[in-house]
Amino acid sequence: MNLTLSAAFSVSTMFIAVPSAIKVFNWLGTIWRGSIEFTTAMCFALAFVSMFVIGGLSGIFMASTPVDLFIHHTYFIVAHIHYVLFGGSIMALFGALYFWFPKMFGRMLNEKIGKVQFFLTFIFFNLAFFPMHNLGLGGMMRRIADPLIYEHLRQLQPLNQISTVGAIGLGFTTFLFIWNVIISLRNGPKAPANPWHSNTLEWTVPSPPGHGNFPRTPTVYHGPYEYSVPGLSKDFLPQTEKAPDHVKLEAH
Repeated sequence: MNLTLSAAFSVSTMFIAVPSAIKVFNWLGTIWRGSIEFTTAMCFALAFVSMFVIGGLSGIFMASTPVDLFIHHTYFIVAHIHYVLFGGSIMALFGALYFWFPKMFGRMLNEKIGKVQFFLTFIFFNLAFFPMHNLGLGGMMRRIADPLIYEHLRQLQPLNQISTVGAIGLGFTTFLFIWNVIISLRNGPKAPANPWHSNTLEWTVPSPPGHGNFPRTPTVYHGPYEYSVPGLSKDFLPQTEKAPDHVKLEAH
């Protein structure tokens, strides 16, 4: 690889790492000491952060030019990009779908099926892409049709087969979500206005919202982050509810 191009890869990777690390600390700080409910949506959200961190850590290796000269154009890059983009996007996408489905369609997705889908997705995803780190370090190049024609790659074939099993399982796991959507749209329990105990205004309207969204213009009394407020009997305080006089809210 041309050294100028390698230096460009190194600098761009370091530039990407700074805002990415800030966002990770932002996410972790948001849930720190929170009263977390491990719904299917939250499980996918936590998996998104976890997979993004693993992908980010492998990206640090590529910021080092001497290391990047060896691992560039190998399966190590494939593992890194899938943990950051595919692991990040697919986990966040499923989390968002489970979170917003009640508000969009007025029905709750089945949580038991959702948990099974989450655990299988998490397991098969890591089974598919984590071994690719070792494949890349072993010298397996990207976009290769048959690695067995190279003698030095034959010993890596078991890892390649594990990744294949993980990829196939990950694909079939998606059918669980499709099945969940079908049965929930037909027979799922009707969603209340605020099934997740959220504070923001969209969870004060019926699920799904009617024409014009709000039946009447809401009155906002405070910010959207009033969770676990000392002195309140419940864990959340919607923006449209005024806090009791004996409760003091922090200024944001």
